[in-house]
Amino acid sequence: SPDRAATFAVSSRLERMPHPDRSSEEDPAERLSRHGLRVTRQRVATLRLLEQMVGHPTANEIHDRLRRRHPKLSLKTVYEILGALVEAGLAARVGDAGGAARFELRSERHDHASCRICGRLFDIPASADSLIRGRATLPKGFHVEHVEVTIRGLCMRCRDQD
Repeated sequence: SPDRAATFAVSSRLERMPHPDRSSEEDPAERLSRHGLRVTRQRVATLRLLEQMVGHPTANEIHDRLRRRHPKLSLKTVYEILGALVEAGLAARVGDAGGAARFELRSERHDHASCRICGRLFDIPASADSLIRGRATLPKGFHVEHVEVTIRGLCMRCRDQD
């Protein structure tokens, strides 16, 4: 079947590539300030949580975790904080259009593989950027700023159950 031919399995060890920022000794408040963001308890907690979480959490997952220590924190505020972190370049919004947005810390350039059954999102080493830039036919005068690649298919666990 076409789906089986398009299957792309990624080893679970690649589900999360290490973030250079995770080992950073810079305090989250200092990072927020350096990127021009107002330092608040909620922003510091959100940035710290993104540094600690494995995978690509949704805003709801982040909200659920933050509410344990910040019970009055609203989901709307979490979305606003994540939007500010993305705008400042501290975090990235990743995932499928139409599905729940997922978030990660900005790190070294990498691509993603997405399982169409379970929805897991895997970090994979970036290798398509220069190939796409070299082969894409773009409108005259168009300047490429960023290339995002998401390979869709089945993860090993879902493929074995199919």
